[in-house]
Amino acid sequence: MRTLLVIPFVLLVALVAYGAYVADQWLGVVAFTYRYLLFCIIGSLALGAVWFGIFRKRALLVVLAVFSVLAVNYLLPPPSERLLRSVMLKAPPGTEATAIVDIVKRHYEDSPYAMPRISEDRGGGFDRVHVSLLSQEAGNSTSVIFLVENGRVARSIFSPD
Repeated sequence: MRTLLVIPFVLLVALVAYGAYVADQWLGVVAFTYRYLLFCIIGSLALGAVWFGIFRKRALLVVLAVFSVLAVNYLLPPPSERLLRSVMLKAPPGTEATAIVDIVKRHYEDSPYAMPRISEDRGGGFDRVHVSLLSQEAGNSTSVIFLVENGRVARSIFSPD
């Protein structure tokens, strides 16, 4: 009977891993924070405790396996879209518009990705700085649009592909 409990346990681990993936896609740079690493540790210990309570054997292996599944986001290099979201978070409202190019360069110079295309547009009441990943891959239209008012970022909009 206990062996049938393995299936819901594996589904629970998959659900937690999927939740971490969704949070990473929704919030952006989740996988590069110490809070996420703490979540991986606490989550794996909690699921290991559940395993130990049911089966009383190999709980340490289960803890390590669950931690590996959850922490894989922490160890993989960031995709270019995540770097772009990170740029958006580093240029909050009130940032000088001239600093956007420097922030983008700082994030992309050590990465394996090509520099995103940066263009400025004036008109419609707002100035805009458009940072686009079209320069990296044909058909990838992921971009961040910074709305600039009086030389400062008023708002930023993330536009996924």
